[in-house]
Amino acid sequence: MIKIQTNTIFLLLLLFSTPAAALSQGKPERLRLIHADLLKRETIGQEVKQVLTGSVKFEQGKKTIECDLASQTIDKDPIALIGNVYIYDEEQSLFADTVYIYTKEFKLVAVGNVRSFTENDTTTANRMTYFQKQKKVISEGDVRKIDPKEKTILTGGFAVYQREAKYGEVFDHPVLIQNDSLGNEIMRILADTMEVFENGQRTIAKGNVEIIQPDIKATCGQAEYIKSESEITLTDSPKILQRNQQISGDTLKLYLHDSKLNRAVVTGNALAISDADTLDRGKWLNKLTGQTMEFFFGDANELKKVIIKNQATSLYHIIEEKEYKGTNEVSGDRITIELVDGQAQTVQVSSSPDLSTGKYSPPNQI
Repeated sequence: MIKIQTNTIFLLLLLFSTPAAALSQGKPERLRLIHADLLKRETIGQEVKQVLTGSVKFEQGKKTIECDLASQTIDKDPIALIGNVYIYDEEQSLFADTVYIYTKEFKLVAVGNVRSFTENDTTTANRMTYFQKQKKVISEGDVRKIDPKEKTILTGGFAVYQREAKYGEVFDHPVLIQNDSLGNEIMRILADTMEVFENGQRTIAKGNVEIIQPDIKATCGQAEYIKSESEITLTDSPKILQRNQQISGDTLKLYLHDSKLNRAVVTGNALAISDADTLDRGKWLNKLTGQTMEFFFGDANELKKVIIKNQATSLYHIIEEKEYKGTNEVSGDRITIELVDGQAQTVQVSSSPDLSTGKYSPPNQI
């Protein structure tokens, strides 16, 4: 093993790994070369290039830097760390095939099989760029952030993360996946772009949003997911497609329990349509309308109850033992419908002052 005194070139490494706050308060801790098999110095014209090879290792305070090869042309950026690069401190670990350090710009670029580990999450990408002064990270190519505590996986093609603000943006087909305690996927959110606040506690998805759960799919132009409240608010033409039923309105809120849909509330121009006969879809459509609708779902995402308020109307087709029996049409201030296997079992209508109406139409009058 060859021990080499730290050279001037490698003192420049101090700049990439030291927080900007520490730099403003004084000189950072000294970077020490712990090991290298060989030091080579070469002069080419007016330039001097230095290369360390073989199990290269530096230490700076509690930070460790390891690689197969480290090189730089004196007084020029970048410093190149090549082969099995490993940078570690108490807050974060970084692995990559190659790392370029731009000391004048306070910038670090990691390329190839990049893996970043913190106490809370793991991020992988083809390329990561760290901007020291701005405390910003840009990740590119197959970006994947895994949060074991929150049981989430966020993927995309390009991501920007502001460390101090705890704010991130994800582009190029972002997908947020929520898993259960066993690692099984229970919800997936897709969009054109996503904004992530407070380290993922709040997410805003924009453009061609899809929210997918077993047997349920919701679509809209924008959705806001507040994880602590287990609540998703959908705007811009929101819809829920649930088995043979479609729900729409001006604003749609999904309430989750253990990340599964428990309740949905539609506000403004609420509409729900469903096939009366699931064996002959499109022939007869049940229709519910009102200003507000509240839907309650069971453990298997089956619809159990609907409450319609303000200008409530209900049109249901009656099918018994595969025979069409006509329609029931009712209206009132409030309609409550209990369902079993997607079929209405009881309908309660109330109004004040007693303005409820109801009409039965036999098959020959429809």
